Amino acid sequence: MRLPFFPKPEASLASERERFARDEISRLRQSQQSTTANVGSETRHRGASQMVRSMLSWLPGLGSPRQDAPTGEREMLISRSRDAYRNHMLGRAAINRAATNVVGMGLSVRPNVDAEALGLKDDEANAINGELARGFRLWAENPLECDAEGALDFYMLQRLAFISAMVSGDVLGMTPYSRLPGHIFGTKLQLIEAERVSNGLGQRDKPDEIDGVRIDGLGRATHYRVCRGYPSDHTTPQDFDWVPVYGERTGRRRVLHLMNEKGRPGEVRGVPYLAPILEALQKLERFSQAELTAAVISAMFTVAIKHDRSEDPEDLGTKAWDSFSDDPNKANPVVSSSGGGKGEGDNLTLGEGAIWNLDEGAEPVAISPNRPNAQFDPFFMAIVKEIGAALEQPSEVLLMHFSTSYTAARAAFNQLWKFIKQRRHHLGVQFCQPTYELVIDELVARGMVKLPGYRDPAKRRAYVRALWVGEPLGALNEQVEARAATERIANGTSNETLETMALHGEDWLDVAQDRAREIRWKRNNGVPVFVGGKVHDSPNPDDVDKETE
Repeated sequence: MRLPFFPKPEASLASERERFARDEISRLRQSQQSTTANVGSETRHRGASQMVRSMLSWLPGLGSPRQDAPTGEREMLISRSRDAYRNHMLGRAAINRAATNVVGMGLSVRPNVDAEALGLKDDEANAINGELARGFRLWAENPLECDAEGALDFYMLQRLAFISAMVSGDVLGMTPYSRLPGHIFGTKLQLIEAERVSNGLGQRDKPDEIDGVRIDGLGRATHYRVCRGYPSDHTTPQDFDWVPVYGERTGRRRVLHLMNEKGRPGEVRGVPYLAPILEALQKLERFSQAELTAAVISAMFTVAIKHDRSEDPEDLGTKAWDSFSDDPNKANPVVSSSGGGKGEGDNLTLGEGAIWNLDEGAEPVAISPNRPNAQFDPFFMAIVKEIGAALEQPSEVLLMHFSTSYTAARAAFNQLWKFIKQRRHHLGVQFCQPTYELVIDELVARGMVKLPGYRDPAKRRAYVRALWVGEPLGALNEQVEARAATERIANGTSNETLETMALHGEDWLDVAQDRAREIRWKRNNGVPVFVGGKVHDSPNPDDVDKETE
């Protein structure tokens, strides 16, 4: 009796793998024949092709956030961005326009304690909000209270920090404690520029120390390595110190880190705002300067001097230019950039309204330089539009030139407003709100403000809630937008508080109380009250209180 044949397990597995591979190859061949999506490319995505001619030289490598912004490249970007901010008109315009629109006169705080979480009534919450606002103003409006250098108030520090973060990629805000005699607060802000934070000379990155930032296992910054002076300025101290982000005993915030924008998870240092456009910006600046120089030259009477050939055969070809020859038979240079010549008759230079006494036989021939270039403005505007798109700022705002229709200008303002709101939120979260919390901590510690249960972290969060309000964008047509605001309030999609804050950043209750006080004064003194374009008189000034309730 013959026993059944059982193949070895290894042979069976190899056969199964071979069959599976053949089936997969057959399936891929059929799919290749049934599709034309990748004709001319060896990849499904043409953008991943290494055979298409236009993609042959585009071979960027994959890198970590640290590898994509190494220290050397980041420092070069900072130096070029600063130079562009100093010397390039469009580069300076981009930074200053963003700072003026986002920060303006500074973001103002509106304390907004969580009354429900604290078990407070509305009147009690409003009283605490007012007390916190007054206490913070004592610190924010006095440069000697808020600035370690004693030069800028808190709102001016916001603008300086914002500009420094955009130009250099990031900026640190140290919070040393230094109370001056005769002053109230010890909390100060000290801005540290980007190049002062680094590993130090000859020090390489480590797994937990990247470009002057020490991180923990989760990627959270715990320390910053700060130079006491400037690494490039050897007249300043060159020692480095590790500064903890939070105090060891109190947990007090010691370092604020304002980044231009965090583009990738795990990124610990920012890159300048102008980094994506530096090449185009430099070329556009050179092009603009060249056209400007050509226009200046063409504004003068540009001529060439034509000399008749001498009839004497011995003189043919002998009159070569020689600036240092005293021979009157030799030709002299017509245009000279040198300020020191042998005589007024030897150096003919272009100038405004210049009159020349030419030699016998010399004839001026006019040259048309074809300047200004008629194609300069369209090309310049096309590049500025691309730059504006990369920077999220419309070209009309960058150039401060509004010549389009109301609808187009309004659309540009709407897009700019999105950029402003995002940047204001960024500035508020990373710089303004942590600073506000430090000041409130000191107010409570000094007994200037009574906040029951403030040591409880949950209640502290409820007490330090705040809104940061900036300047309004402005109105292109105030009458049209005022009518639109009235309609929004009427149909219930908005209210007077929101519209007042959007208009000029003020609280509606403050505006209403000021308005009531003005109306009361006018009626008490017999001054007509204009409301809605009409005069409203009332014999009883107390009626104003009823109207505003």
